[in-house]
Amino acid sequence: MVRPFIALSTLAFVCAGVPYALTPNDAEAQARPARMRFEAMDKDRNGDISREEWLGSLRSFQVHDWNGDGVLSGQEVVIGAQRNANWEEADHTPNRVERYVSWTQAGFNNLDHNRDRRIARNEWHHDVETFRRVDRNRDGALDQTEFLGGDEWDDDRGDNFDDLDMNNNGRVERSEWHSGAGAFTALDQNRDGVLSRFEVVGGQDTTGDTWDQFVDLDYDRNGSIARNEWHWSRAAFDSRDLNRDGILSRREFEVSGGAPTGTSGVGSQTVRVNAQQRWTDTGVDVRAGDTLTINARGSIQMSSPGQDSATPAGSSSGRRAPDAPILNQPAGALIARIGDYGPIFIGDRGTLRAPVTGRLYFGVNDDHLADNSGEFVIDVGIQGK
Repeated sequence: MVRPFIALSTLAFVCAGVPYALTPNDAEAQARPARMRFEAMDKDRNGDISREEWLGSLRSFQVHDWNGDGVLSGQEVVIGAQRNANWEEADHTPNRVERYVSWTQAGFNNLDHNRDRRIARNEWHHDVETFRRVDRNRDGALDQTEFLGGDEWDDDRGDNFDDLDMNNNGRVERSEWHSGAGAFTALDQNRDGVLSRFEVVGGQDTTGDTWDQFVDLDYDRNGSIARNEWHWSRAAFDSRDLNRDGILSRREFEVSGGAPTGTSGVGSQTVRVNAQQRWTDTGVDVRAGDTLTINARGSIQMSSPGQDSATPAGSSSGRRAPDAPILNQPAGALIARIGDYGPIFIGDRGTLRAPVTGRLYFGVNDDHLADNSGEFVIDVGIQGK
């Protein structure tokens, strides 16, 4: 959750991203302190923001709809409100797009393993994009001010680049950004008025995926997970500490199902991946360690020249897209994401061992999707470990 805010006079066109005509009541509202985030979107002035009023993607709406009731209201729109201020109670995933961070002093302390009042990259156990979004000064660490946010700084750290890129052109224009002007300007490093994927997410090179959740949690690299390295509740830790010695071995961690998120999916599913859509929801949840069997077929067209086509393995010419999710792999190749983890290069491979627990998505490794056509058809089987 984000701790904002900017002035309402700015929010009327900054947050919504489009000009907004002020009525006398609106002018009166400007004169008093703003109480509600996204107030410019509340066109009927009832204190709630419906899906129809939301100027963003469905996934972005779900990020802010903490209780999943289909409307943003109450604490969901209160300036500075927290989704869950107690990380000890955050063993569950309220919705599949939530990022597992409690933006509180307790949340900061939980990540600051060496107690130096800074969260370095190796102390961070969440997605890279959120780290970059919060790291305002780009020094590779988060201090308390950056982590906790501020009243005049709204970086909308819950929304990722793909949530914001509504027209799938590989950039986030000012009209697609529904947060603070200061954060947009800070991210726009070349000052061209748009945010590229590199500016928001950073360049990502990958040939597959070897992420190890146990190693990621084992901050001091001693081969076990102590209580102060654990990022969930004591009850979750104790239930995995089978021999009651106060630490988790790799065996205890793995036989207990890893970190306490999600449910395992077992079975098979056929998914059609539209080349114009950044991520296609498979409807399948996987657990870390599940084996995914992937059979992908079909071809897509990228841009207008007839020869610019791709199979799941990638571009027929071998070209790469300069601002694609994965820079060192062919344009148009099949990629995947699990929850907020990824992207993962799939290509024409036959199997993948799920590195994390979460919802499975597929997409194509291209930057500008709006001029694409065609689809991949994928049969994916999931075998629990």
